[in-house]
Amino acid sequence: MEETDQISKLPEPVLDHILSFLDIKDAAKTSILSKVWNSIWAYLSSLDFGDNYLHKSKNTVDLILANRLNQNTSIKRFKVNLPNYRFKALHDWIKVLITCNIKELFIDVGVYTHNKFPEAIFSAKSLNVLSLRGFKLELPSDHRVKFYSLRELHLEDSFLDEKLLQAIHAICSDLKVLSLKRFHGLISLQVAGTLPKLRTVRLKFCPPKFKKVDIVAPNLKDLYISSFNLDLHVIEITACKSLKCLKLAAVAVNDKWLERLLPNLPNLEVIYLDHCQSLNFVKISNSRVKFLKVVACSHLIAVDMDDAPNLLRFSYDIRHGRDGLLGYFEPSPIFKLKASRLLEVMTKLIPDPEALDTDWYSKLTESIGNFNKSRAITLSCDSDKVIIIPKHMRENLVPPLNGSKLTELDQGNMLIFQKHWLRFLAPLFLISKFTYRDADDDEDDKPCCASLAWKCWSHELKRVQLQNFTRTELEKLRNYFLKISDTLSIIEDSPECSLLTSTQ
Repeated sequence: MEETDQISKLPEPVLDHILSFLDIKDAAKTSILSKVWNSIWAYLSSLDFGDNYLHKSKNTVDLILANRLNQNTSIKRFKVNLPNYRFKALHDWIKVLITCNIKELFIDVGVYTHNKFPEAIFSAKSLNVLSLRGFKLELPSDHRVKFYSLRELHLEDSFLDEKLLQAIHAICSDLKVLSLKRFHGLISLQVAGTLPKLRTVRLKFCPPKFKKVDIVAPNLKDLYISSFNLDLHVIEITACKSLKCLKLAAVAVNDKWLERLLPNLPNLEVIYLDHCQSLNFVKISNSRVKFLKVVACSHLIAVDMDDAPNLLRFSYDIRHGRDGLLGYFEPSPIFKLKASRLLEVMTKLIPDPEALDTDWYSKLTESIGNFNKSRAITLSCDSDKVIIIPKHMRENLVPPLNGSKLTELDQGNMLIFQKHWLRFLAPLFLISKFTYRDADDDEDDKPCCASLAWKCWSHELKRVQLQNFTRTELEKLRNYFLKISDTLSIIEDSPECSLLTSTQ
């Protein structure tokens, strides 16, 4: 059967959409395929000049834009990374883009350069997305901003004038996303209910002079705020009943603030607290919360999740060592938990290498024991020493786990697991799953090893699944587990071999 080119028969808007995923160089190559593809290229609405900075191709951009202007072609998307010394070219390009009804504009000149963005951009009535990096934006001399269609505003390493932001709030009633990263010029941000469609606000790395955030947005879904110096104190979040995701990093919010806020966010599902050093107590009383992450809150004393029945994932870190600034050892948080049986706990272990003493291992086992009935516990660390409890300490510490059926220890190059205790097995990469005999399989629950006060984990195993080991490691593990029981089923799966070994 004679082969036919079915793709070229697709409607032109579909072919244009396909090419919109390519940068300009790759899209141009398709013009030699056929007359159809050459026509699509000539009228291509998405002009993406790639991620590299445009050093020698200014004339290429001039020619392409002139061609679109002469043919009265609309431009949907224009993306370019421009070195600072090419900045003057922007003035002519912006005029052409506005004439061609630009919808999405992405321009990057690197870090903040004090270059003022061409005022002509504020007359772009068709603009939906504006993403700029490295510019200074000020209210135009005629005070007129015509961003009637703007839905997303992304500014990074840029200066933003307070008056311009006020004008945007007044004009851009369709704005859905406001994202400011490493910005300058603003002392505060106030959203006073004039943006009814606002869904996402991201304020990343707020500068030291930035002192206040006040947001009233009834349809806001996602809010992320972070600062440079841990000193952003005043954050007001009111009338945000639709908020689902709240992320705060390096901000000075305290217990009372959090306690007042959470009851007013009935739809909140995700809470992320990172380097919030003023927090001592975190209390979650919300049936909708599904994910809670508490990271590097070094003064945290307690986390109360007793009224979070649908919590499915909790992530936190265990730190231990002398605080470099205050000179004391961090406290061990107390957890109060009454969560879903489907709860998965993820713990990052970050101790001072010089502080791996009895206190650390006691703290580790105590913390893990808080989640004894959870569905899964995942531990991650950078060194095997963090989880290898010295032999002389094992018999004196209470086993932390007696209910969790699946526990994973992931530290990159070392994995250690057993149902009732943590101990060193071998330098492993991953033990993916242990399966235990059901309680009904045992005639009694008496200790099976005279030296232990609890039932030995190894005698309860019935199946072991091993993944991502080398042949040598698999052989060592196989021999180790076969010594435990001659009825143990071992399932092996490694990059070097795929085996199914069953000893029954």
